[in-house]
Amino acid sequence: MSESKKPVWREWLESLIVIALLAIVIRSFIVAPFKIPSSSMVPTLEIGDYLFVLRYPYGFRIPLTDIQLFSKQAKRGDVAVFVFPEDKSKDYIKRIVGIPGDRVVYHDNKLTVNGKLMPLEKKGMRTYFMQDGAADVSGLYVENLDGIKHYVLRKQYSIRDGEWTVPKGMYFAMGDNRNNSRDSRFWGFVPQAYMIGRAAIVWWSWDSIKGAPRWNRIGHVIE
Repeated sequence: MSESKKPVWREWLESLIVIALLAIVIRSFIVAPFKIPSSSMVPTLEIGDYLFVLRYPYGFRIPLTDIQLFSKQAKRGDVAVFVFPEDKSKDYIKRIVGIPGDRVVYHDNKLTVNGKLMPLEKKGMRTYFMQDGAADVSGLYVENLDGIKHYVLRKQYSIRDGEWTVPKGMYFAMGDNRNNSRDSRFWGFVPQAYMIGRAAIVWWSWDSIKGAPRWNRIGHVIE
């Protein structure tokens, strides 16, 4: 007795369903793409960078809900993607500078965490382009964020000073472009349940000003 053979269209359909389910699982719980739309994280991230974001470091966030399973605390210095607290339809990317219990002070464009000033080493000046295509120039520095060294841009004046104590289950996030970032200095803390994932690597980058790829950024590991 011969076995009945499935129609070709059904085999294709079943294969496509399996692929679609795998893609949904991978995107929802393992890794997801993210595009940088603004200059708030320059020089770490450029407008037009396309990233892979690891979803599991902070737990698993159930899509379309505020439920997070197996929650894990972010580390100070992480470049994290999270749901924007003022508009849940948007995802933001910033650097975590304050974790639960931290006392964060920002004054004269200098960052202090738990009474310790985060050292800055000037490297020169940096010209960059903003989202509207306008050019800006800021000082380029290496900031030592409690052992995590990374580049920041800053001017001689601050756009927002203040002191904050990070509540339990919350984070304080800032852009690396300190004079061109609307972040926790303006809208407050990021809840743990809003944490989506940690930025890992740049897989593509497009310079819209030059109309060409930034080949040197492809494969750049985000720190």
